[in-house]
Amino acid sequence: MGMADVMDETGETDDVAGSSSFLATFSMKGAAMTGTAQTYQQRWQDAMTPECAVAPWDEKLSPTSCVIFESARSVSLGEWCTFFADFGDAVCFYRYLRIPEELETLPTGDGDGDELARLASMASLEPSGWWRYRARFSNEEIRRRRYEGERALGKLLERFVREGYQAEMAGKLMEIVATTLIDFELLDVYVLPGDLPRLLAQIGNPFAECDFMVEEDDATPATPAFDLNAQGHREALAERLIEPGP
Repeated sequence: MGMADVMDETGETDDVAGSSSFLATFSMKGAAMTGTAQTYQQRWQDAMTPECAVAPWDEKLSPTSCVIFESARSVSLGEWCTFFADFGDAVCFYRYLRIPEELETLPTGDGDGDELARLASMASLEPSGWWRYRARFSNEEIRRRRYEGERALGKLLERFVREGYQAEMAGKLMEIVATTLIDFELLDVYVLPGDLPRLLAQIGNPFAECDFMVEEDDATPATPAFDLNAQGHREALAERLIEPGP
């Protein structure tokens, strides 16, 4: 499916605009926010400033968090995990952070010769690194990807705010990222609490390797069932999620 197909299916509004404070209350129809797309936009614009106290990607894991797994094509670092307050923040992570960082056009004017020479030198010094990888794509291709990607993510965010989270939205986000970014890959998306069984199936019960009290008539310790709402359980899950991958 191409980017145009993704955009056609994600809504009608081209992008998000405006400003207001971020609302932390949930409407539990699919874990939708009671705020608007503008609240997300303002939250993420604020997060890009030095005055930001707690970035959206640094918040604690909650019962409605969205967990993503990523990797990069240009470097061999395996996969890693980031979690956000909800699916809307995961969409904004790509709209306001990943896309601007990765899809910046290279200098092309006559006065940019020194910068172009520096980038060419970096590419030669890093034969398998980011700059050599970036050199495969023209500025025109980068601009196209950025425009279409930002538009598609804006529509997906509008749909999430309007309808609440729906299971197929994770696949839409992965499609948009795959057809927009040139380096980072979105490997999987888990939206709690609904995707908790699938998440635990991938990473395991965070208590499985802990030592617990053993009943006298029991030969092996029992692993406690994971409870997303129990004290200490989310903290243990968060620690498991941020452990370095293999």
